[in-house]
Amino acid sequence: MNNADAESAIKAILMLRSEMAQREAQMSASFSQQIQSLQQQVSQFRHEVTGIVSGASARIATEAKEAVSPVAREYDRAVSAAFAQLHGAGKTVWMWFAAAAAILLLVLLVGWVVLGYYRRELSTVKEELQRYEDAIPVLEAYYASDVVICGDRVCANIDPKGQRTGDERQYVQVKPRRRQ
Repeated sequence: MNNADAESAIKAILMLRSEMAQREAQMSASFSQQIQSLQQQVSQFRHEVTGIVSGASARIATEAKEAVSPVAREYDRAVSAAFAQLHGAGKTVWMWFAAAAAILLLVLLVGWVVLGYYRRELSTVKEELQRYEDAIPVLEAYYASDVVICGDRVCANIDPKGQRTGDERQYVQVKPRRRQ
């Protein structure tokens, strides 16, 4: 092998190393963008959940008041009419009271069903928020470690001096990712 071959091999190695460094920088920037985007989405999601939760109780109270108000007015009218006709129509009064009580029970049942629906919706939103919050430390640890995706697995640059963990001491820490 002569000097020209050695120089061309060195140039090829330097170009390859430069391309690898550029690729690593691109991957690092991409991970940073993805983590930042995820954090922004989680923050936005938190604000939306806070808005839903704070607005839900007010909406439930308003809807319950709107649902009960006509029934209460009707009940009041029925009671007034019943007392006015009390002397001559005893059966009619009792029928009005029974109808008013049945309507009141129906309104209460509808309110209970609506309240249950909102509670289930709030529970679902809280669970989804918790899943997002649980994913953040995993992504941060992945980004901080010197690991890459190899097909359908994760490949890692193992730190031979790293601490071993696990029940059988089978895990070894990976080297931290180099910052540029």
